[in-house]
Amino acid sequence: MPRSRPGGSPAGFLDDHPRQMVKDVAAAIIVRDGHVLMARRAPGQNLAGYWEFPGGKVEPGETIQTCIARELAEELAITCEPGEIMMRHLHRYEGGTINLIAIHVRMTCEKWQLSVHDDARWIGADALMALRLAPADIPVARAVRDELLAATDRRP
Repeated sequence: MPRSRPGGSPAGFLDDHPRQMVKDVAAAIIVRDGHVLMARRAPGQNLAGYWEFPGGKVEPGETIQTCIARELAEELAITCEPGEIMMRHLHRYEGGTINLIAIHVRMTCEKWQLSVHDDARWIGADALMALRLAPADIPVARAVRDELLAATDRRP
């Protein structure tokens, strides 16, 4: 039986849709030299043409850190060191609801290889919000942009 949240529905369910499961999805926040790695969904994929933080669905028994390492290896052939959770964002799509969990990640390789994306590139703070972003990624992108701009302001 699912755990109950204080004053709400069982964990993993939405209060106003008690039997609609929420899927945990990990999103990698990989920053290098003041830019964040973004990937564009390839034709034939769900949300084709939209830019996103790379990642994917958390499998049963996985931690967010284990999930993001697996997803980055599968989708982009990236090796990494997962870090701390940056933020969470609940987003409803027509087909269901996701709990997008953005996690800071240190990339331990220099290159990537595309599979479910048709493009990936380093994006600066000023260009981030101009991308055609997957709807769930928009609040995370705003927070990442703010972090990048704050880091730029702290430079000597």
